[in-house]
Amino acid sequence: MAEQFQNIDSIQQDPPAPLSVQDLNDRRLRPQLKSNTKRVPLRVQESKTPKNAVRLRPIEIPIHFKWALILTIFCFFILGPCWALYKTFTLRRMIQQRELDAAERLSNRMSSVLIVSTILGIFAWVVLLFCSVGLLITGELLSAQLI
Repeated sequence: MAEQFQNIDSIQQDPPAPLSVQDLNDRRLRPQLKSNTKRVPLRVQESKTPKNAVRLRPIEIPIHFKWALILTIFCFFILGPCWALYKTFTLRRMIQQRELDAAERLSNRMSSVLIVSTILGIFAWVVLLFCSVGLLITGELLSAQLI
């Protein structure tokens, strides 16, 4: 075999097969797919959000007007609910002027103040209830001369 290829010029090579666009579209040249095999669907590519992506703001910013009004009427700690009631007008003005960042911060601050005022108001009402019931029971016991 080595004797056969002594010179590079003596190597015989077949000429390249001519191809055309018609040959590429010919079904005989394509590999046949089995009809009973299932095609695996392509996975949907999901990309991670970039670190510098902007978070969308909520369309509605809570104003807390009713909550502040109810606490102003029924709460002993009137300073917080009155402040929140006053700031609802400022909050509405901010929303109309499209100052959404400042309006969202103010709404969150009002919510925190109203939560603290609600907890303190409930505590005050419970203390008032127990004190008044205790005084009534003590008064009844004293009038019956049991104490």
